[in-house]
Amino acid sequence: MLRHWLQKTIQTFNGALQINLKRFPITLFFILSLTCYLCYLVAADQPENKKLYWILGYYLSVGTLLSLSLHLWCEEIKSLIKKSIIQTGAHALLIADAFYLYSYSYEKSFTEIGIAHGAGLLAIGLSIFFLSFLKEKNDIPSWNFAVSSITSCITANLIGCVMSCGISLLVLSLHKLFNIDIDTRYYLYIVIICNVCLPLLLFLGLLPSRQEKHNTFPLLHSFLNNVIHYLFLPLTGGYLIVLYIYALRILASWELPIGWVSWLVIALMTGCIAIEFGLYPTRMAHGKRMDELIARWLPAFVLPLLCLMTIGIIRRFNDYGVTINRLYLITLNVWCYFVCITLILIKAKRINWIPVSFSIIFLLTSILPVNYSSITQKTIQNEINKEIQNTQQKKLPFSHEEYTQWLKNFSSAKAQSINEKIIYLYEWFGKESIAQWIDENVSLYMLRTEFKNEGETQGTTSYSGKSASEAFINIPDGYDKLQYVNQYYVSTNDECEKQILAIPLQQENDTVYISYQTLEKLNQYKYGEMPPAELKCNSNRKIFYLTEFSVENTTENNKKHTQVSINGYLFSK
Repeated sequence: MLRHWLQKTIQTFNGALQINLKRFPITLFFILSLTCYLCYLVAADQPENKKLYWILGYYLSVGTLLSLSLHLWCEEIKSLIKKSIIQTGAHALLIADAFYLYSYSYEKSFTEIGIAHGAGLLAIGLSIFFLSFLKEKNDIPSWNFAVSSITSCITANLIGCVMSCGISLLVLSLHKLFNIDIDTRYYLYIVIICNVCLPLLLFLGLLPSRQEKHNTFPLLHSFLNNVIHYLFLPLTGGYLIVLYIYALRILASWELPIGWVSWLVIALMTGCIAIEFGLYPTRMAHGKRMDELIARWLPAFVLPLLCLMTIGIIRRFNDYGVTINRLYLITLNVWCYFVCITLILIKAKRINWIPVSFSIIFLLTSILPVNYSSITQKTIQNEINKEIQNTQQKKLPFSHEEYTQWLKNFSSAKAQSINEKIIYLYEWFGKESIAQWIDENVSLYMLRTEFKNEGETQGTTSYSGKSASEAFINIPDGYDKLQYVNQYYVSTNDECEKQILAIPLQQENDTVYISYQTLEKLNQYKYGEMPPAELKCNSNRKIFYLTEFSVENTTENNKKHTQVSINGYLFSK
């Protein structure tokens, strides 16, 4: 009996592997390579060249997704030459991208390339569901394929989790019952095989193929239909009622909408699109009059409320200027107008174009040489340059004292606005974006409270210090790795009561501790003459040497918060 079961299991697994090898050979290669890579990463503990390993992980992960999309698309192409050109060209671009990321300096800002890669990954992910169905007369085949694929993905991951937990428990029992020492890494190997490799292989085997892939008969789901009719529609109706009442109120009082209303409109638009997708198979199968009316006229009820979002965004632009988020938000607003108007005109007969158009617009505004990140950076830089030229400042970059004195030429609100713009450039585009105006010794965060209007701040306590550029730091015995750290952190109200600041280092997944007693001692040194200070970390294998810091304890409206900015060097064993 057991022998028969094992043979059946091996035959099933072997059959699935052969199907995957025939249908998705490149994807299978990437999956196995990714599994080996993750296992090696666990075995190597801390690889010497972290950048190389991160880029390799990125290449294998994205390669898995890209190759799957290309294989599904190439199933619709008859020409072998055309298939080869598409596969070769796409993978050559991915390899070139990996080399570009490896050569990219970590000291530069990742904002622009990060957003561009996010847009690219979204496009690749969506192409899996839509690229193979461009020639279809309606969107039923792609809808069926998407639902089957998502269901298969969930099923494969659930099986992987069950197997992972089961095998891990079995291995743990060997330790508990027989005192066999099991290295922690073996549990990680189990997780990698059962939660990465196995679900991906199962998912590939469960994907619809041939006629099933292009099934034109609407697959109806009573559960989904009930969720749409009895949950999503009432919820969307609630949003419509609240927003229309709010719109009437601000019209009666002749007020402008607050910026936060944009998020309510986005939630409403998301609900509208979800309802359109959920109703689509039922409408195509039965064509009920009520469903048709909902699909066509729901966007018409949403359309006027988009004006609230438009006014709110324009108000934020006028009050605070250009940012990356606001540019994407206004683009999303224009896209929502386009979606609502198009759904009304075509009576919601096709729906695939909605996510496809979103992805295309996101790509065009992110990956081109002139994109929203570069536009934002240039716009803010031009605004600051204009202010500097108006004050006829010729000596640049500013030192800390010169920068503070320059800001005093403006009103408190204006000075605070300029400082916030420079901080925005620093946080999103790195120190090279402000190097032409600001010296490295300027504590931008410390100046946040200095130019607030009188009465706004009830109490502020500041500490700051900086080591000389030629300060010498002895390498601690036993420590062989060094990393420069620049960290900004804002603590909560409860943390302000403590006598020791715990500052999380996001890049290293660790924490640095500094007491207020140490801060007071370091604050007594002249700025630029502070000796590097040794601070403890959460891990006993790391030591942090502080070379520059600014700490501000501020009380506003009986609420306390602490802003901390630290620079220094992290030594690791």
